[in-house]
Amino acid sequence: MRASLFFLGTGAPDAGSDDMPAVAFKAGSNLFLLDSGEGVQHKLVNIGIGLSKVSNILITHLHGDHVLGLVPFIQTRTLMFKPAPPIAILGPPGLAKYLNESFSSLYFDPGNSLEVQELKGSEELKIRGAAIRAELLDHTVFTIGYLVNLSRDFSLCYLTDTRPLTREDLNLGCSVLIHDSTFSWIDLDRAREFKHTTALEAAMFAARAGAKLLFLYHISSRYRDRRFLESEARRHHPNSHAAAKYMRLNLVL
Repeated sequence: MRASLFFLGTGAPDAGSDDMPAVAFKAGSNLFLLDSGEGVQHKLVNIGIGLSKVSNILITHLHGDHVLGLVPFIQTRTLMFKPAPPIAILGPPGLAKYLNESFSSLYFDPGNSLEVQELKGSEELKIRGAAIRAELLDHTVFTIGYLVNLSRDFSLCYLTDTRPLTREDLNLGCSVLIHDSTFSWIDLDRAREFKHTTALEAAMFAARAGAKLLFLYHISSRYRDRRFLESEARRHHPNSHAAAKYMRLNLVL
């Protein structure tokens, strides 16, 4: 099976930025959208993915930079396609309320196209043939990390907005790990204060988790040259790369 990974946004909140968190992952007939930052719908169109092709959306938490593109995406999709293809949306408690109140305020009805499921903790579930594992992360609000398993030999791990996980029994087995790397090691105090991870810590975690490939993600705008963070991470995980908007990775599963 061939798969493709598209970074639609890789930064942290910054006024005027068009680089808010969102990743598209296409494998076979499944297309996953991981988080839904502002402008996600036009970014999907820019890379040649039609809105109707998205079959699953995995939301990590309800901070604005991760969800403010979700309602516009759903509304445009519903207006374009009659009926709109069904879409499964996973996320934290409060996600359904956020969507319903937004739709009500906008006088908009998405019909029966949405299947919203709120996750209460770490769990495993199946969605359209993909095995999804949810893990609680360590952030300032309830936040979920996702492991998407599409074959015996491949898993995509998406862990953003978190301190590094420390549970010794956590065996992720990530083929590709996308991990919060908001700060540099020189700003460790800020990472601890705001419950984020440094590039160095992300690399140390990736090495411990056995990840083959690490993408540094959710990077603060204070680091204008992301190669600085790559150099920091490669001290512990040589195959580390700073993600950038519209970066694409082709895979064979």
